[in-house]
Amino acid sequence: GRAGDGQHLFVFVHGFQGNQYDLRMIKNTLADIFPEADFLLSASNENDTYSDIGSLGDKLAREVHAHITQMLLPVGKLSFVGHSLGGIITRACLAQEIMKQYRPKFHTYCSLGSAHLGYQYSDNSIVDGGMWFLKKLKNSTALHQFSLTDSKDPVKSFMYRLSEAPGLSHFTNVLLAASPQDGYAPFYSARIEVSARSLKDAKAGSTHIAMVHNILRPLQDAGVNIVRFEIHFHIHGQGLDGTIKRAAHIMLLESLPFIRHFFTVNKQYFE
Repeated sequence: GRAGDGQHLFVFVHGFQGNQYDLRMIKNTLADIFPEADFLLSASNENDTYSDIGSLGDKLAREVHAHITQMLLPVGKLSFVGHSLGGIITRACLAQEIMKQYRPKFHTYCSLGSAHLGYQYSDNSIVDGGMWFLKKLKNSTALHQFSLTDSKDPVKSFMYRLSEAPGLSHFTNVLLAASPQDGYAPFYSARIEVSARSLKDAKAGSTHIAMVHNILRPLQDAGVNIVRFEIHFHIHGQGLDGTIKRAAHIMLLESLPFIRHFFTVNKQYFE
């Protein structure tokens, strides 16, 4: 049948060292608004967000495919909500061969604090105390991938290759939510915008700018509705050791007033 027939499946993808319950508040909010929909809280990467982002995307693609094959109703629309690394794992998932058959169903892609361009121009350099998870990730593949140091030639790096991969251009809506207070997803990176610092960077600036164009051009050509959000939280306390920067990153998941407001006000994108 047409893409309009069948059930709308929402897939929720957690971030680094997360688990399927991280996005349950978002899931519950959307379930209140869309009681007829189907929901998958992804669990396939719960014990492993250390390895190569591409293989995490492959596992997610297989999990989504397996879920769809056992749904009682045919899938009519397919939407994804990813937090942090989950938004990147989702993009890696969309590029998998097994997902090709579902492209006509892709409806809304929504990332919350996902560093789509990696950490090339993060104000929180990896050395400072702020990057709590990257510290733990020192020798992990994902850290090298995120900082575009997994290859001597940046154009061969994972994040650059992902910028060229298909996926996002098949959605009706692409929603990019970011908070300037978030120290773990640089604001420009989470909104897929050119960082002013790249314009002064003779060495790596061109790679950064090319990544932005690689991701956005196919979306613009396909007429995708791209919506960027700037989110500010009222956070109490001092900014010691990046607590505010971490708090904002986590509040995208755990602030019920924000989640209710965001998904209610923007419900037209999820219908």
